[in-house]
Amino acid sequence: MLNLSSETEYASKMAISVVVYLGLFMAVSCNSSELELKSNAQVVQTPIVQVNTTPKVKDELEQVAKRLTELHDNKNCKEFFNAFPNTFEEFDRLYGFDDEKGGRILYSKFPEHFSYFFDCPDVSAQEKLIKVIKIGVDGRWNDAVPIGVFEESAFDLIIDNPSKAREILDSLPDEKAASFWYFLFDRPHPTDKENKKRVDSLSSLLGKNSKQSKLLSEQYKKLVVDWSEH
Repeated sequence: MLNLSSETEYASKMAISVVVYLGLFMAVSCNSSELELKSNAQVVQTPIVQVNTTPKVKDELEQVAKRLTELHDNKNCKEFFNAFPNTFEEFDRLYGFDDEKGGRILYSKFPEHFSYFFDCPDVSAQEKLIKVIKIGVDGRWNDAVPIGVFEESAFDLIIDNPSKAREILDSLPDEKAASFWYFLFDRPHPTDKENKKRVDSLSSLLGKNSKQSKLLSEQYKKLVVDWSEH
């Protein structure tokens, strides 16, 4: 039988054990609740992070299209040239054609806009070549008429300024310059006699042994193979 002091000591130990147990239980419960709250908070915040940027991109394109139209109508070709796309992606989004949605936002205006761009007297041939080459790098053919018209105008600009074009392209990495030459002649029936004649004429103007002439020849052969596989 336990004596009084032993009983008192035993009761004290039991009380301490209960207090410790309750403390641990409450701590675990609080941590669990806190984790649950954090988890719930993360679930709520996730949709905010994943924002769809499509409307923003569309709005930006509409603003560019509006500015280009206003500058054209106000006969300010220098500013029109500056506002004109610098990449093929932007160019295609403004003037290209979508098989499902139809013509892009400026598709119907490409004849007047392109002639205004290439004929602007306030912009030097050097400046025009730089922008044209930027647009052509990594460009691609599609069935949109504006692409073909732009390629034709770009070809004429280079034929009139072969040395300047060669100098600009020589300053680019070979793969970038090569992609421009591919784009310039990328169209159906690349082996057409007239098309082959244009390649030969341009190659001669660039200098038969020049780097750009060789890149042009390589890319022309590549696109002939690519089109034969269509």
